[in-house]
This record gives sequence, C-alpha cells and structure tokens, in this order.
Amino acid sequence: MEAARYLSWRACHALDTQSPAAEELSVQAKIFGSEAAVRVITDLMRVVGIDSYDHEAPFGRLLQDALALPIFDGGNLGIRRRQLHTMLKSSDYDPLTASGAA
Repeated sequence: MEAARYLSWRACHALDTQSPAAEELSVQAKIFGSEAAVRVITDLMRVVGIDSYDHEAPFGRLLQDALALPIFDGGNLGIRRRQLHTMLKSSDYDPLTASGAA
C-alpha cells in the first residue's frame, strides 16, 4: 500500500513540476496501484476464509470495485500497448538505441 501511495505521490509531483517522466510515472502508478488493490483484497479474503463472503463483511464489494481498476481506461495492457504504438510511430524513434549499436 505504501509503495502505491508513494508512486502516486511521485507521479503527481512529476506532473506538477512538468517533468518529462510524468507520463510514465502516472502509468506505472495506475498499473501498480490497480493490480496491488486486487492482490491485497484477494489475499485478505484468503486469510478471513469463507466468512469474507458474508453479506455483513465488506470484502465482496471491495473486491468488485478493485477488479474494475485494472480494466478501467482500456486496461493495463491496453495502456502499455498504446504507449508502445506511440513510441514506435515517433519520428525520432531509433530501434537500435538500447543495443548500443546506434
């Protein structure tokens, strides 16, 4: 939870300061936070056991809400795919930059 909170804070700070890393930090915060929420609630339900499905316990509603987060805005994979397409279409993209052969 603290990692998701800190990553979100860093993304907000990057946006406020107009850092070039703001977009990537924002995407990382969304993906990490949404997947962590599902993982945490699922683990909590395993600890509580079958009682977590009781209507008086909030776990079912929390899980239902958390499951929507990774698919919101086209899904976490969709966000990464759109970023990759944008990068590949960029006029200054050089596929050999990372290999050191450029």
